[in-house]
Amino acid sequence: MDEEKLSNWNKNRITILLLALNITGYLLCIQMGGIVYSVGSMDAEHVLIDHQYYRMLSAMFLHADIEHIVSNMIFLVGLGQMIEGTIGHIRFIVLYLLSGLCGSAFSIAHAIHSQTLYHSVGASGAIFGLIGALFVLVIIHHGTFQRISIKRILFAIVYMVYSGFSAQQIDNAAHIGGLLGGIIIIAVMNFIKVFVKREGTLGEN
Repeated sequence: MDEEKLSNWNKNRITILLLALNITGYLLCIQMGGIVYSVGSMDAEHVLIDHQYYRMLSAMFLHADIEHIVSNMIFLVGLGQMIEGTIGHIRFIVLYLLSGLCGSAFSIAHAIHSQTLYHSVGASGAIFGLIGALFVLVIIHHGTFQRISIKRILFAIVYMVYSGFSAQQIDNAAHIGGLLGGIIIIAVMNFIKVFVKREGTLGEN
């Protein structure tokens, strides 16, 4: 059993690390309340005018309430177990963080376009990036990956995006930004992997 636990840790250590960081961020929110949110939340005014670009990253590890973090962490663990072991630890953390940053960038763009200032927290942008990556992995694996079919993942994406539009106080711009970011990032990663492999094969000849 100990060897099995060690194997799971090694296979999913970035997922576990991200889970721990999100839980730590939420505990800080509980203990320090408004101070953490005022310093770490994502909003266009502080990012663009005050140049507090770190907020685009810090907001990814803060959550509004227990329901918010529980739902996001369930998705993180589930998706992480499917994706991290396939693409590797380094690419997984890059995928997660860049997807979250894409979500923050879309959120800022939406705030400017709608001329609405709002504070946003949560890992949803990064989570949607993992969903976008899973969509690409399903395509790469000829329509089925980890028992996920193209129909199931498409239904999940449509349903989750629709739910974001229909719900109140949801930063759906971050969701869409993370989703698109995840799709592009994993596609680029796969292209580089195939290109390097092909060049290596040609080099051996």
